[in-house]
Amino acid sequence: MGRRSPTHHHPSFTHAQLPIRLHLTRIPYGICLCVRILQYKTVAPVGDRVFVRVADVEDVSSGGILLPSSAQKKPTAGEVIAAGSGCTSVTVGSSVVYSKYAGTEVEMGDDEFVLLKEDDCIGLMSAGGDIKSLKPLGDRILVQINAAATKSTGGVLLAGDSSEKPTIGSVVSVGPGRKAGEGEDAKPSPINISAGNSVLYSQYSGVEFMDEVGTEYIVIRESDVLAVLS
Repeated sequence: MGRRSPTHHHPSFTHAQLPIRLHLTRIPYGICLCVRILQYKTVAPVGDRVFVRVADVEDVSSGGILLPSSAQKKPTAGEVIAAGSGCTSVTVGSSVVYSKYAGTEVEMGDDEFVLLKEDDCIGLMSAGGDIKSLKPLGDRILVQINAAATKSTGGVLLAGDSSEKPTIGSVVSVGPGRKAGEGEDAKPSPINISAGNSVLYSQYSGVEFMDEVGTEYIVIRESDVLAVLS
């Protein structure tokens, strides 16, 4: 007779006994934690964290933001449902765009949410606005990417294969600056770059977007800017 496989006994759980399920999703830069909440009905973020309802891809696109390549499979915009007491730039009801791989994904009922740090929020969007209306947060800068070229209009040569990915653009808008200090005494340090400036920035920085007519934009931090061109 053949050998019988050993029988393994696993404990069973009801939803009441196991209110939270964890899912690990692999992404290029590590593992993203996804939490499915089965019992609790509210999430109250603490500190500088915000709780965001993820927008549907259709909602994001109708607002004028087309997320390039694989980003289309995972919306990176949504509405703030709750904000911790330490948040100063984002409030309940704000429409935010956030870093693609940031935060902890949360499923409640049929809705998808993400729990983020306020600093993970790239900018604020007006209702129905396109990417050009994005209001950058912190020390971030919204840049319209120049078309690929081997030489910029100012005569700057682009080294190596950088012509395949432009690193020169025109500043559309800038954030208030990164805050220095803590608590109520924290004040933003103004960004020394203005709308209309042409900038050279680090090649692999920022988060890229594309509007409905194919114009490319990127949101970068002030520290990603290598030079202002004139």
